[in-house]
Amino acid sequence: MENLSVEAAVKKIQIYLRQDNFRPYFVIVDGAAECEKLKKFFKNYERIYLSKFCRGDTFPDPDEFIDTLKTVEKNALCFGLGEYVFFTANENILRTLQDRNFNRKIIFICRGIANLLESLADADFKFRTNNICKIAGVRKFSVVKFGANIDVPTDAKNFSELLKLMESGKCDSLSVKTNLPLAKVKEINTFYDAIKNREPRFTFRADVLDEEQWREYFLDDKCDGFPPEHWRTFAAGFKNKFANSYLQYVFSISANYEAYRQNLFFALLEVTDEKIFGEFYPLRKTAVKNISAQYVAEYLERLKNFAAGSNAIKFLTDNTAEERRAMIQAVQGKEKIPAIFKQNFSAMEDYLTDYDFGDEEITRYFRRYKKIKVCNVDDADFKNLVQKFAVERPANKFETRRAILDRADDTAKLYWLDALGVEFLSYIQARASQNGLSVRIEIARAELPTLTSQNKNFYDDWRGDKFDKNSKLDELKHSPEQFDASGKCSAPTYIDDEFKIIDEVISEIKIALAQQAIAKIILTSDHGASRLAVMYGRENKHKINSVGEHAGRCCPISECDEKPNFATEENGRWVLANYDRFSGGRLDSVEVHGGATLEEILVPVIEFSLQGAKITVEPSPEKISASSKKSDDAFEFFE
Repeated sequence: MENLSVEAAVKKIQIYLRQDNFRPYFVIVDGAAECEKLKKFFKNYERIYLSKFCRGDTFPDPDEFIDTLKTVEKNALCFGLGEYVFFTANENILRTLQDRNFNRKIIFICRGIANLLESLADADFKFRTNNICKIAGVRKFSVVKFGANIDVPTDAKNFSELLKLMESGKCDSLSVKTNLPLAKVKEINTFYDAIKNREPRFTFRADVLDEEQWREYFLDDKCDGFPPEHWRTFAAGFKNKFANSYLQYVFSISANYEAYRQNLFFALLEVTDEKIFGEFYPLRKTAVKNISAQYVAEYLERLKNFAAGSNAIKFLTDNTAEERRAMIQAVQGKEKIPAIFKQNFSAMEDYLTDYDFGDEEITRYFRRYKKIKVCNVDDADFKNLVQKFAVERPANKFETRRAILDRADDTAKLYWLDALGVEFLSYIQARASQNGLSVRIEIARAELPTLTSQNKNFYDDWRGDKFDKNSKLDELKHSPEQFDASGKCSAPTYIDDEFKIIDEVISEIKIALAQQAIAKIILTSDHGASRLAVMYGRENKHKINSVGEHAGRCCPISECDEKPNFATEENGRWVLANYDRFSGGRLDSVEVHGGATLEEILVPVIEFSLQGAKITVEPSPEKISASSKKSDDAFEFFE
């Protein structure tokens, strides 16, 4: 069929209008511009729109439509027939209309069905000659059908509205929400399909997210500013937009979001390049901080087969208690702690840092004590030092707790943390600084034996306000849950719990000071405790008439046949200053107290205030050397 210009087509139509021919006329006009031009030639004709015969989301009623055509009182232009047939493939209505005579001239403006009409014309010479023409133009139908479950705005909310839009001349990039079966349209039944329709170059599979996530991404595809484990951070990979290289790597090896969450945690195990590993480690640590609990058990199990002993520390972080305990277990029996142990376990680094007691030997003592406690190793040199101190009693250089508290500011509020020894001073200093607190530290000497019963007067006699006694640390040190199958705490993983308790205390102090009801808080304790007295403890040769008290760390003077060489007499008891124990004393604790070793007898008196004053250390008035070594030649822990 010949393609005509609009003007040539109008001439053919005018011939039809002059004839005694009341069969309808069909104009094939696919171009929107040509259609609008054609309308102007017949602007006075009645307009009939097929969309008016729809009832919401239904196809037009053909019988009602034809009945209306029968009753028109003047010549009419009819719109929507071509689009209706295009979407429904209902060719029968064309044949019905083709052969019907009406009372007036009816001109159908048809778009989208040129091939069908040309086939009818080829089969009927009379029809082809008198009742149809074709105007040159290009069809541009672009309609997307959204299923009713896809809750997004569309150009048309039902088929009736779609047909109405197209009758008005619009046909490019239209969208409709309908349950009707439409032919020759792109169907969108999932939000993933909707994204593919919006972004034709989108190449990711539908199973990388679930349908709800696709829905949210379709409505808002922003992916910046979300936590690393969030699905939107994973979706940043769709646009190759990542905050760091580790996330980009994890995305590249993940088949879907769930795999991404797992790989976020496990991918580091597959990195062999040391430079890349060093780049990825801190990024991964931050990324898994909020999801690690979900995967940590599986991660540790994989690590057993992947890296043995202290090599495993390289792959661990201090995000979770399980990992921190695994790091402690990894250094058991080691006479050298890898530098990476402190690097990956920041709390342990604070703990192992030297605290300067103003006395070189005492500073060195606690440096070694803490490292032996962590590593659970035998050290003959240190035991000899304990024996030496058991005779020399360097603790006597320090003032008593009573003397220090007697001159303390009684407007301060007193905090008693049971069993807090001076081994934690470097840790407390670090945590106080991180919490915006200033500290003023003095080292005090507890009463012997180092039992709560002998060391509670400081609390009872305090002149000012005070907190309730906190026994958590003491209870932990005597906690049966810390035992292993052999009845001993072979790996001191409870140290991590000690840190947690101290953190809670410092947080409580900070909150109290921040409320500004008080300006100062004094933290102190009744006594310390000894881990090494459990590790090294043995019964001495001295016989007593009854069972030794407090794991054999002391006994009534009247019960001992002769004075022990390494014991001191105080408050009616022999108190051991080394790691011996009196017979019958059962080592039933993770740590013990009652004796006179430095870790048992020395306690801190720490005045906290809001930051503004410098951290200071005040040793006993007796002059003590302030020099301190940072390494131990006899016991090198760090590589």
